[in-house]
Amino acid sequence: MDLKIGAGTIAGYIVEGIMVILIPVILLIVWKKKTKASLKPAITGMIIFPVFGILLKLIPGYFLLMADNPVSRAINSNIWLYSIIGGGLLAGIFEEGGRFFAFKVILKKYTSNKDAVSYGIGHGGFESAYVGISMFSYVMIAIMVNSGNTGLLTAGLDEANTAAVMAQIESIAATPFFTPAVFGTLERISAIIFHTAMSVFVFAAANNKKYIFLFPAAILLHTALNSMTAFYQTGMISVIALEFIILGFALVMAFLAFKMYKKLGEE
Repeated sequence: MDLKIGAGTIAGYIVEGIMVILIPVILLIVWKKKTKASLKPAITGMIIFPVFGILLKLIPGYFLLMADNPVSRAINSNIWLYSIIGGGLLAGIFEEGGRFFAFKVILKKYTSNKDAVSYGIGHGGFESAYVGISMFSYVMIAIMVNSGNTGLLTAGLDEANTAAVMAQIESIAATPFFTPAVFGTLERISAIIFHTAMSVFVFAAANNKKYIFLFPAAILLHTALNSMTAFYQTGMISVIALEFIILGFALVMAFLAFKMYKKLGEE
């Protein structure tokens, strides 16, 4: 296959990769300078996300999504079930559960509302950087394809996996500059806003029994946010519309979290 990936596409992934790594770093520096908040909550968030949000989530994820069984077949055959359970509920349970564990156990002496925001920046920032690194992996794939080394990407793979890799390469090649550069970056901004808002909610739940309802609420809200991808995957809305819906949802959560943040400061 004589396939080339355009310079605009490659530039788009580079821009997104740089932006989504720099944005949380700058945000944390500004927050630290403005509030003098401790960095420990942010560092804790950077650790909790990969442990709970990636590694521990793999355990039920394997049985529900990857292993061959009636449940996994049912979930994988229905985009709505896959988005709600695989994309939403698992992330909600493990990421919000990790947040609650962090505030209840690791950060139990960090009771300032500023620490909730610091944690959110660390948690969301690590996820953003993780996505940024994957963008550079796309750049490396593009370079290999354009240099005529596509075969190295499929070497040793069976027919099904080779087809999957080639489909991914074709998807990358068909991506215009603005999709990763603009909308990919916007998605990460929305995610950081959302993670920070959820951190305030779960912080309140972990530190005050009267707000304990905010913990399951955060799980449901996380599930709802991640499940929105099904609207795009089923062709109901465009990717542009999806990103603005997600941004709007994140901003509403930020507004509610800000009110809780102020209330926690008064208490």
